[in-house]
Amino acid sequence: MRRISNAESDNSNIFAPDWAVPPGDLLAEELRALGMSQTDLAHRTSLSIKHVNQIIKRNVALTADVALALERALGVSARIWLNAEAAWQAHNTALAARDSFSQFQSWLDRFPINAIAAKGIIGIRDDTSTQVDDLLRFFGVTNPAAFDKVWLQPQVNYKRSQANKLDPYSTATWVRLAERAAQKLAINAPVYSARELRTAARELPDFTTMPLLDGFKAARRSLRQAGVMLVFVEPLDKTGLFGISKTLDNGRHMIGLTGRMKALDSFWFAMAHEIAHILLHPKRATFIDTKTSMANDDDDNHEEQANRFASELYLPAPVREKLLLAGPTSVEALAREAGVATAMVAGQYAYLKKAYPQMSKYRPSIGASELRALQTPEF
Repeated sequence: MRRISNAESDNSNIFAPDWAVPPGDLLAEELRALGMSQTDLAHRTSLSIKHVNQIIKRNVALTADVALALERALGVSARIWLNAEAAWQAHNTALAARDSFSQFQSWLDRFPINAIAAKGIIGIRDDTSTQVDDLLRFFGVTNPAAFDKVWLQPQVNYKRSQANKLDPYSTATWVRLAERAAQKLAINAPVYSARELRTAARELPDFTTMPLLDGFKAARRSLRQAGVMLVFVEPLDKTGLFGISKTLDNGRHMIGLTGRMKALDSFWFAMAHEIAHILLHPKRATFIDTKTSMANDDDDNHEEQANRFASELYLPAPVREKLLLAGPTSVEALAREAGVATAMVAGQYAYLKKAYPQMSKYRPSIGASELRALQTPEF
């Protein structure tokens, strides 16, 4: 049987009443409509009069055998009675849980509330209990302790050298936003194939020569065929995030980009960098990368390997050697030879020679409107 995906089970746009009708009220109304007394119903169902009265007064739960007895006596399906009981119990449990959430204001305050409200995840004017409830649903956990276990503890293994540079709550929020976007793309997508991903990666150099939105869409389609969902989510404050690669729970992977560094070559380099993590480091479920991690400033050789993969993808070693010999005047010609955007060659020369000011004219910045356009879903 096909498993319901997270995206398919997203009930954010479905009307969900915050009330429920007690089955006892339904029973009392049915008896009134039939002109039947509680005593008469007790005789028909072999229940005690006291038991019938306790159901109507909400003092006892309506069990499966009672539901079947009511079906036979009143002609109302046992499923209806049991559904009403289940809804009533769930409603009361939710109310009790929500009341307890009022104690979590300090936990709530750790999140980027305004940014989360702007995404429609919580209501900015809702009370604490409601906001906590909505935030827990967003993260798919039942309480703050579960949030810590699922969303905070794994961050220890993301990038050890950057533990003090990332706000864990903002980071978790951005990762979840990217994950939800990827899960929607993953519906009916092929499962992950390393072979297909290598094929898709080889297409990236050509995509860099297109207008950004066209190239990004082409990359997203190509990666999706390999079982890798490419999404763009605007960065949140206090994250410093540049990109992420993550294993989804349905045999697929995701790559999330932020565009925090506005240079065109940095954007495409980050994409290839995350592809490398998926291909080269399949046993590590999640990589979160920042500007510093992609500059090789830590001891994680995974990052060095990913950087090398991205560098060689866009600028093969023979072309790089020509670039170092010929100097900056060869940037445009070598870009044509390599079949990549000039920015990709200029970016690597700037990094290798620390010639960022000299190469700035070849490395265009991505405008805010261009970045916003990348968030438009395609599938």
